[in-house]
Amino acid sequence: MKGGRRLPSEEPVLKERASNLLLLEALPAIAGGQAMLLSLVPALRRRHRLVALLPAPGTLSAALHNLNVPCYFAPLGEYSLVHKTGRDLVRYAARFPRLVWMTWRLIRQQQIDLLYANSARTFVWATLAASLARRPIIWHHHNVLADWKSLRLLQIVARLPAVQRIICASAAGGQQFQRLAHKTVVIPNGVDTDRYRPDESAGNRVKHQLNIPEDAPVIGLVGDLIPLKGHATFLAAARLVHTQVPAAKFLIAGAARPDSVGQQHQQDLWALSKTLGLDDVVIFTGQRSDIPAVLNALDVLVIASTTETGPLVLLEALSSGIPVLSTPVGRAPDLLADNACGALYPMGDASDLAARLIALLMHPEQQAPLRRNARQRAIERLSLASYQLRILTEVSRPIEDHHD
Repeated sequence: MKGGRRLPSEEPVLKERASNLLLLEALPAIAGGQAMLLSLVPALRRRHRLVALLPAPGTLSAALHNLNVPCYFAPLGEYSLVHKTGRDLVRYAARFPRLVWMTWRLIRQQQIDLLYANSARTFVWATLAASLARRPIIWHHHNVLADWKSLRLLQIVARLPAVQRIICASAAGGQQFQRLAHKTVVIPNGVDTDRYRPDESAGNRVKHQLNIPEDAPVIGLVGDLIPLKGHATFLAAARLVHTQVPAAKFLIAGAARPDSVGQQHQQDLWALSKTLGLDDVVIFTGQRSDIPAVLNALDVLVIASTTETGPLVLLEALSSGIPVLSTPVGRAPDLLADNACGALYPMGDASDLAARLIALLMHPEQQAPLRRNARQRAIERLSLASYQLRILTEVSRPIEDHHD
């Protein structure tokens, strides 16, 4: 109607190959999912002009800027990490219309052909904006959602015609959209085996920075200071190991999220370390930009998570030739079950973890074959080039029409 806004048709306008691609993220910092997004930029730029929409300036926008990707910002607000509260829902509802409008406007201004949502927190409002602009959207689902309200909402929105692909980082993530199997593809993460490689000199530099003797055994946990990472289990195990291997040092590399929950969790961990008498044993490094070097400072990487799709640091450690002891989360059962480059231990079992660590540290001759196997497994099974090619294929292949 003249002077009025034209309503979108039932099906979005689709193109065989998008030339302008909008990347959407929910975190301003670089964690696992954001690191994978950065790893995809060189491949995506072969066929697309990239633009990014982020919640705020930060390390992610700085990294994208260095890759010549223009960044725009739309504040998302703070939400509980796992289970959403009523307050979270109110905050989300209040911001939702503005997020949709800002995204729709950016789509029009930048002549976006395809949206690529890299975080579950962007899926709903980005999909509505894509629908209004009659553009397709691809979801990259990095996590397994524990909050049933959020999951149910995503399962409903995923049926919209604008959602053309749901790329899942794990089979468990794919199972959350099993009724949309025609839209879903599982593509496990890859790792840059050139960047993450054995480098003893880099590891020694980190030890020197942290005043750790070069011959001291070092065990590390790398990841954001959030409850699901299982830091309390790691600290409890550190106390047990220290009684048998007093020279051992324990690194916790990572920073708290800027929200109040994250800051409180960090304070709780500092207090727990002090209560356990580990002030001179455990080193909280804070956020590190040199994770390849940090990993090379370790004799063993520990993953103590209670729920994860990845974690990406598992792949990075194996590529660096570092043995891993992990709870059975994400890809750990697939990569560690044969004990060739590490082992699994029961979730939350500090005693079992400590026993395995003591056995490795007391018998260092066992570490050399584990290191060789870890590196070989990464080269053979975790290729970043293969990962990039699979993602690029999904982004670039012709869009198919589906009716649910």
